[in-house]
Amino acid sequence: MEWSASEAAADLAKSPAPLFTAEERGGMDNPEQVLPAGELHALAADVLEVAGTPPGHAAIVAGSLVRSNLLGHDALGVRRLLRYVPQIHAGEIDPEARPKAETIRPGAVVVHGRRAFGQLAAGFAVRELSLLTVDHGSGVAAIRDGNDVGRLGEYVGALADTGLVAFAFGNSERTPLAWALPRATGRQPLVFDEAAVPGAEIFATLVGGLLSGHGLRGFPGYDGDSGTVLMAVDIAAFLDPGTFREQAESFCESLSPAPGEPEELIRRRRVAEGVPIPGPELARLWALSSGWNG
Repeated sequence: MEWSASEAAADLAKSPAPLFTAEERGGMDNPEQVLPAGELHALAADVLEVAGTPPGHAAIVAGSLVRSNLLGHDALGVRRLLRYVPQIHAGEIDPEARPKAETIRPGAVVVHGRRAFGQLAAGFAVRELSLLTVDHGSGVAAIRDGNDVGRLGEYVGALADTGLVAFAFGNSERTPLAWALPRATGRQPLVFDEAAVPGAEIFATLVGGLLSGHGLRGFPGYDGDSGTVLMAVDIAAFLDPGTFREQAESFCESLSPAPGEPEELIRRRRVAEGVPIPGPELARLWALSSGWNG
């Protein structure tokens, strides 16, 4: 199950989003702090803007990171900013860059990230791929020079939201494989975004690393970048979409739990109660924000 764009906006709107007061900063050395999603998003966006990111880009990247935290994927959440900010200062991430698409043949596109945030490149690839897939029945998008994209499940879930079956492969050290497909109308897509079994992980690493052009970690030719490949299939090219959704839903109801359902439970709890963030980690984020005065 996947957090849709409309749900994302609703979740962030359920709490005010002020930055921390001086009094609140005093407890940040505690083992764990709990923040409303809206407040965490405001802090993440502020950190990015201080580092030179345009507000629109900052909101998108912050939203993606907070979404990962809400679903319980904390390693792919706002703590990534502690890596992104030094990358911006080192010139590895261009916070103002906009991705560009290059269609290399029917049904295949290369998205040149141009050193943009990976979340921007991957979101751009989702839009390009959804159009290609409807036109050709299936499609592939390889992302190059796009940096870390975060959680792969976000992008396959977005494709499944449009009625496609989707796969994502990466050469990342974490969860290099994700897939998603539509369920019954009105239900969130079925999303698998977990650590892959060894055979699937090998396949995902090879596809994500080699087709993206970035290579394989630990082997000659690897350029140090995150390679990502997205693939999609238009159900309507092979089967009535309503029949697919109905039968997929029946199958999902036989699972306990279905992939993504544990994350959905975590999301609901964290929307209601807040997102736990280690105190020292939060203090480091605060130090990168506009509210830091030394």
